[in-house]
Amino acid sequence: MNFFARAVLGSGRLPEPMRAELRGEGVVCLAEGLTGSVRYRGYRAPGVWRFGAVDAAAGALAVTRRRLLVWLTSGEQTGKHIDVPLREGRPFGVTVRTEERRLVWGYEPATFHADRSGHVEVRFKTAEAPRIAALLGAR
Repeated sequence: MNFFARAVLGSGRLPEPMRAELRGEGVVCLAEGLTGSVRYRGYRAPGVWRFGAVDAAAGALAVTRRRLLVWLTSGEQTGKHIDVPLREGRPFGVTVRTEERRLVWGYEPATFHADRSGHVEVRFKTAEAPRIAALLGAR
């Protein structure tokens, strides 16, 4: 991650307590210090409406034997952005694809929260995008 991104967004690393939790689940893949963006399309939550907004982001991703975790620092948000179980090796309620060297996760917030709607995509740059997408059953 370049100096500017680190200064503005943070290191994109998981906190140690989260790392310990993931180690206990059997880490299959861990990538930290990633940069990218979060895109909101018609997103509504209590007191929030974002249509076509794009926020710069830094973060990490982890795949364990049980779940997919995307840790994110973006604007005022820091913490778990996606934390879903794996079912038959695929993340529940989240689509995974690659765009060149980007890994893209898309989801409908209403799947996880009854008071939210729209579509959200998290995009991270990584040379490992094709391998990670294949690991998560991307088609």
